[in-house]
Amino acid sequence: MTLLEIQRHLGIILDSVQSGIVVIDPRTHVVVYANRAAVEMIGVPKGEVVGSPCHNFICPAEKGGCPITDLGQTIDYSERILIGRGGTPMPIIKTVVPVWLGGREYLVESFTDITAYKQVEEERNLQRAYFQQLFMNSPQGIVLLDNADRVVEANKAFEELFQYTVDEIRGRPINEIIVPDNLVDEATALSHAVISGGVIQRESVRRRKDGSLVAVSAIGYPIVLDGKQVGIYAIYSDISERKRAEEKLRAAHRQLLDIIDFLPDATFVIDQEKKVIAWNRAIEEMTGVLKEDIIGQGDYAYAVPFYGERRPVLVDLIGLEDDLRKIEEKYEYVERKANTLIAEVFVPKLNQGRGAFLWATASPLYDSDGKLAGAIESIRDITERKQMEQQLKYLSLHDALTGLYNRTYFEQEMRRLAAGRHAPVGIIICDLDALKFINDTLGHDAGDALLVAAANVIKSCFRTGDMVARIGGDEFAVLLPNCDRSAVEQACHRIHKAVAAYNAGDPEVPLSISVGMAVSDKGPVNLSELFKEADNNMYRVKLHRSESTRSATVKILLKALEGKDFITEGHAERLQALVVALGKAVGVPKNRLKDLRLLAQFHDIGKVGIPDGILFKPGPLTAEETAEIRRHSEIGYRIAQSMPDLVLIADWILKHHEWWNGEGYPLGLKGEEIPLECRILAIADAYDAMTSDRPYRKAMSREEALAELRRMAGTQFDPQLVEKFAELLKNGMVFDDQTVGRNCPNTSCRAEEPL
Repeated sequence: MTLLEIQRHLGIILDSVQSGIVVIDPRTHVVVYANRAAVEMIGVPKGEVVGSPCHNFICPAEKGGCPITDLGQTIDYSERILIGRGGTPMPIIKTVVPVWLGGREYLVESFTDITAYKQVEEERNLQRAYFQQLFMNSPQGIVLLDNADRVVEANKAFEELFQYTVDEIRGRPINEIIVPDNLVDEATALSHAVISGGVIQRESVRRRKDGSLVAVSAIGYPIVLDGKQVGIYAIYSDISERKRAEEKLRAAHRQLLDIIDFLPDATFVIDQEKKVIAWNRAIEEMTGVLKEDIIGQGDYAYAVPFYGERRPVLVDLIGLEDDLRKIEEKYEYVERKANTLIAEVFVPKLNQGRGAFLWATASPLYDSDGKLAGAIESIRDITERKQMEQQLKYLSLHDALTGLYNRTYFEQEMRRLAAGRHAPVGIIICDLDALKFINDTLGHDAGDALLVAAANVIKSCFRTGDMVARIGGDEFAVLLPNCDRSAVEQACHRIHKAVAAYNAGDPEVPLSISVGMAVSDKGPVNLSELFKEADNNMYRVKLHRSESTRSATVKILLKALEGKDFITEGHAERLQALVVALGKAVGVPKNRLKDLRLLAQFHDIGKVGIPDGILFKPGPLTAEETAEIRRHSEIGYRIAQSMPDLVLIADWILKHHEWWNGEGYPLGLKGEEIPLECRILAIADAYDAMTSDRPYRKAMSREEALAELRRMAGTQFDPQLVEKFAELLKNGMVFDDQTVGRNCPNTSCRAEEPL
């Protein structure tokens, strides 16, 4: 069979195989065929591969020729090197199979790229070496045991601790090697507990090769592979030093330790080597560090729970006079009284990283010969006291409501500026308009919110370090040292713009602020006179804009009414039409009809001071809630008294819930003691309420409402006015069914109806 025939038969099939495949003439070592994968792996055009000696590309070490094979025998050469991809060596797995084609023997070589496998293998070897180093170089003695407690492997620290080489103990039961005879049962029980899946830690005694005993802390972990318990991982730490320290302490200072342990202050003791020999209960609770974890430790280990690092602390100053100045830099202060040091310091690591302020004392301890034997430090957490001091300091200089500086600090700054060279100095005085009105109408919560808003608006116009203060109930002041008149005027302009921007956001209660300013000359500054000048300028501005301020107040009132939903769609118009119609019918003078309309619009203004939870309660009111809602007549009276536009109807607002029989409120008036306008309003308001839908009932018909009015005539209503109103309805002089907005869109607000 010719070369072309071989290629034609094999080409289609072999080109789909992912492994590289070449066919070689064993007599000439020439490649007679190469599939697509082989060409790609070699990285040489197919025309150069076919017809060339195989050792040019595949396994250069075999340059002397391809191995001779017997027919039918497979030769596996395992790993080899392929010179591919532009001359870069590539690890491969190569297999050679002899085949007969056309009566002649050929060699079929298949090879697979194992680069990724080799990389993974190298990484595994690196990890294995890394963990081997960790195991062998651990400062703690580590031994691996099988499920029969026989030694599988041990590290250098284990060999050093117990004086055995690993070759001496490998394969032997651990209990025969290091466990004293009297503790074998105990050790066996611990092993069984670990094999059962537990992690066991114990302090005990173990035996060295020379027969000596050593105190150890032992931890046993189960070794689990593929969910199966296969052995034990045991760690041994030499705690002899710690045990000796404890024993020394118990023997020499047992009584002292008892006293220290029950001291209310956190206390610890160090010896001359600066190792901890006492750590009481209070310091355990403070730091979360148990005494067994720190006793015997040195190298400033006692500082770590407080500072997160090993560093000198107050107790280290004992007997180290030369280092006093260096250590003092880390304390708020250090005071020495005889042999005792007293200090206050902030430590960052206590309280779960929130830190704490500590008060500490450190004193020396002497032995029976009068020599320095160590030192003791007692610590008290004074965080609450320091926070209280800081809070009191803050409150002494700041306004509690707004967070601005208060008048005390403002006056301190005035005195400081007066004594220094800060001319020219500017002062701006701002007064919040209508605060008393807001407090009286919407309540002090609304007034406080308005003060906070004003403070934020004013403060936003200045830099963080500028002196902005609240100096009175509704007054704010700003000190501007080294500022000329132009700069101060610009600051006032910023305040006006900020107020306008705030109001453009349609807040529930808009801001109105009167602003006055004064600027000193370049010579000596009289701050008191300058303050008076700015204050007078502010009041002059307030006087000139009193009309606009009153307008703003009315807007605030109307906005509050709108928010409370007392002036609901159509209700005000209908009520005004009803009271005017009835007023005309009973001869109310024309000049008083205007006031009667005003009463119809604002009679419930006092409800702005009643909590929404009562006003909008869908069910019956309790006795306390009823008493609260009845206060709206008195609240409305005070509001009207403070507003020139409403002062003429203030008395009517107070009395508009009085009953004809004297059982109304708040004064208990009866009959004609009640102003005529109030009696008219009572009938019109009750009629409109009854003929409007409510959440708890549908609207009554005109006839039903009139019948209810007549039922209450002589009790709640003036009987003559009820009949006059009935006559108006009968004659069609009151077209209540044609007024706008018959059904209130939000009728959850309470209206007065006959009881």
